[in-house]
Amino acid sequence: MKSPLISVVLPVFNQENFIAETIESVLNQTFSDFEFLILDDGSTDNSASIIRDYASKDSRISAFYEDSTGRSNATNNLIAKAKSGWIAFLDADDIMLPERLDKQYSFHLANSIVDVSSCHCYYINASGKQLGIQRHSNLSSVEDCLTKFDSLEFVQCAITGLFSKKEVFGKVGGLNSKYWPCDDFEFFNRLIDHRCVLVIIQEVLMKYRIHASAITVSKPLETFEKIGFVMECITDRRLGKAEISYSEFKMKRDAESFWVKFNRKRYNYAQIFFRNAGIDMMSRNYVKFVVNLLGVCFLSPKYVYDKAVGLVFKSQ
Repeated sequence: MKSPLISVVLPVFNQENFIAETIESVLNQTFSDFEFLILDDGSTDNSASIIRDYASKDSRISAFYEDSTGRSNATNNLIAKAKSGWIAFLDADDIMLPERLDKQYSFHLANSIVDVSSCHCYYINASGKQLGIQRHSNLSSVEDCLTKFDSLEFVQCAITGLFSKKEVFGKVGGLNSKYWPCDDFEFFNRLIDHRCVLVIIQEVLMKYRIHASAITVSKPLETFEKIGFVMECITDRRLGKAEISYSEFKMKRDAESFWVKFNRKRYNYAQIFFRNAGIDMMSRNYVKFVVNLLGVCFLSPKYVYDKAVGLVFKSQ
């Protein structure tokens, strides 16, 4: 039996409110030669039942059910089961636009040097209303990616839009749960460190959902601390140093002076207020937008200035 051209991998944990819409967006792709691998990672809500129902109706779906192992391990397990040479990632609360698989597959056929691609995303809220567009300004071309090799610069893209040669995972390894919830960020930078060509297609191919239960929204300070740890690990690797453990990282931060801790926390809250202001602006909630923007200005005027300068240069 001929293997499918693409394997779509979808780890799921407690997404009963969104999983049906996510699955439908995959099944309705204009590109149909794919297998759809879904792993319910110990959900305690109705997610598993919804997955079973869809799996019984469409032969392209292969569903798996395991105890909770975390997104990193669940994703790696699905990739190991994949029969095709191409892997399309997807988060269980997001939505593929109908031509995503077709356009990414065609992009790779036309650009064989590219190992991994991502895309831009529409921001949507819990009810599916479009709020704005998530754009990552780096990695817009092969040439841009090549400039990141042998540098200390961090790269970022949308994992929910990731499309990769399966052989890449044999080369660099999969997601590492040590870095959760920033395991995707560490993975992108590990790709660069292994000289894999990663390009962000300059087109919106996904809808990225912002909602209260997302960990970056519900636990932002924990996320900031973990991304600080991940950045230190990446930098140490690039400098030829041994990585520290998360407990060692926390001990280092605990030993810092009061003012260092205070200023970091102040900056983190400025980031939170700024992100919330952006969401409020996209949602046209102008009163909350002003309140959050004033909060950013109070906490870190420099952060506002840097963001404003960045927007000016980005628009030129």
